[in-house]
Amino acid sequence: MVATETADAIHKKSKLFYGWIIVIAVTLIYTIAEIPVFAFGIFVKPIAGEMGWSREVITRAFGLYMIFLGIFSILGGILVDRVGPRVLNFIGTIMIGSGLILASRADSALTFYLGYSVMGGIGFAFVFVPNQTTLARWFIAKKGLALGIMFAGGGIGTLVATPLLQSCIESSGWRTAFLIIGILILCIPVPAALFLRKDPKELGLVPLGEGEGAPGGPAGDKGAQNAGQAIQTQNFTLPEAIKSGSFWIYNVAITLMFLGFFMAQVNMVPHATDMGVTAAAAALALGIASGFNAFGRLFMGGVSDKIGTKRSFYICLGLGAIMLFYLITVSSAWMMYLFVILFGFAYGGSVPQMPRMVSELFGLKSMGAIMGVSILVTTPGPALGPVLGGAIFDRTGSYTPAFITGGIAILIAVALISVLKSPKKAD
Repeated sequence: MVATETADAIHKKSKLFYGWIIVIAVTLIYTIAEIPVFAFGIFVKPIAGEMGWSREVITRAFGLYMIFLGIFSILGGILVDRVGPRVLNFIGTIMIGSGLILASRADSALTFYLGYSVMGGIGFAFVFVPNQTTLARWFIAKKGLALGIMFAGGGIGTLVATPLLQSCIESSGWRTAFLIIGILILCIPVPAALFLRKDPKELGLVPLGEGEGAPGGPAGDKGAQNAGQAIQTQNFTLPEAIKSGSFWIYNVAITLMFLGFFMAQVNMVPHATDMGVTAAAAALALGIASGFNAFGRLFMGGVSDKIGTKRSFYICLGLGAIMLFYLITVSSAWMMYLFVILFGFAYGGSVPQMPRMVSELFGLKSMGAIMGVSILVTTPGPALGPVLGGAIFDRTGSYTPAFITGGIAILIAVALISVLKSPKKAD
């Protein structure tokens, strides 16, 4: 009741389209909630040093996080279609924050996995898909920009947090750093969730740009090749989407993309310090990567409104593959900084293309459920990428084979996206 009155009051007193209030709210939530994901790399060596765990054991926590994120994204996607994002964000952020606090007290790998991986992964599933789906319902025009702003928040949050967390780790240990992030997540996102509304109809509005003729046509149309893709005119149900070949081509491509990107994201700091880069410089580099990740999400989110989703994917994934091959040669701070600038931009720029592509292929009506299943199907990418990198290092003493594998995986993803076309509903 309070949330409804708050939203109605803002809508009545302001000429600003309420969708932009939604953008601000989900961006604030995402900015704080994603810090444990993007900053995880700086914790690998400190945890290993205190607990005596191998890098494979530690990166397995990240892999399990992604598995639980994938599994429960289906539930998050289904529930947001039915009950809206507000309650899901309450539950999700409480689970993430509480899980980090539990992980900060862990004296075994099992407890660490329970707090960081299980509670954190489930909690983020109730934030990640619902908030993307909500933005897609509020925007037709400027959808890429709106998604880019939200996703940019995650990069900006990590840019600010990473050097501060590194300083905290050096002075007080990784446990204190985890505890601080957990408390931060419990304190900030909950009030922001009060402003979330499922779709414009709740306020008697229509999505921004409805009836104005978004540029381009469905994926694969000639118009889309020139001006960018529009939302699929036919709304697919979840079973209809799963039966289409496009669903599986898209998800295999995203799986391979994530395998390469997350392999580098989690292992870049341990690799750089192994090669002689100081821990402080590597942590700063991770923060810079997050900053350019944010810029890439915002910039390519807007660019995709003009050049289309596929072309935006080509730019980002092509650059990302090159950067993984380049990472093998990094042996100094300046080389690391060059890597993270371009890698961060490439990784970030690819993120807002995913919900765009889903809406273009399958429409909006069941988008939450479709995205939830998609995240589950693509879970092996982000789950296995970091673990594979750590396992290869533990067995060979080098990340070179891992980064080559990751770069090739991303190039295969480019090829799959290039053949992707809008499905047709069965009569």
